[in-house]
Amino acid sequence: MMSRIFVLMLAALACCVLYTSATPQPIVTEPDGMDLSAANLQISSPDHSAEYLQKTGGATQPSMEGYYRDLSGEWAIKLIDQRSRPVGTLDLQLYQFGAVIFGKGIYKEGLNKDIVTVEGSLASGNAMVLNAVTVENTNLYRLAINSVDGNNTSGTFAWFAPDGSDPVKGTISGGRSGQRKLS
Repeated sequence: MMSRIFVLMLAALACCVLYTSATPQPIVTEPDGMDLSAANLQISSPDHSAEYLQKTGGATQPSMEGYYRDLSGEWAIKLIDQRSRPVGTLDLQLYQFGAVIFGKGIYKEGLNKDIVTVEGSLASGNAMVLNAVTVENTNLYRLAINSVDGNNTSGTFAWFAPDGSDPVKGTISGGRSGQRKLS
């Protein structure tokens, strides 16, 4: 059973890496209050209007200039819903290539645990946007994370269940499990 889960997780991670490297991806630069609604999960038009090209920097690979922050490492993130109730925690191992972030981890809710795969990108300023998907239950946790010092985090999340029910929204807190080392 564990070997099947491991193979599935590796396959999902490989697909994310191959997809990311095969297609130019815009760097997410959302202004104040990132919108996490399901409407924003739509695929953009292949026609690429002038406005789209201006926002994404054209058809070339996005510039990594200014994206020097290293956010790879171990992270522990607590999810709290809008009624201040604990939803769960994400213990993540993140990797980074330029503005691209990916990884794996464990989602914990009480005594229950589920493996997660993670993909996302750096956003403008001190932010990153991550999508974490649980392997067993196929829940999507879309996170908008702000990390001013590169170690501690705050932000928002939306939890999408496969049954199509309304997403649960809330706030996040946490940070690196091990403080990063400056070199």
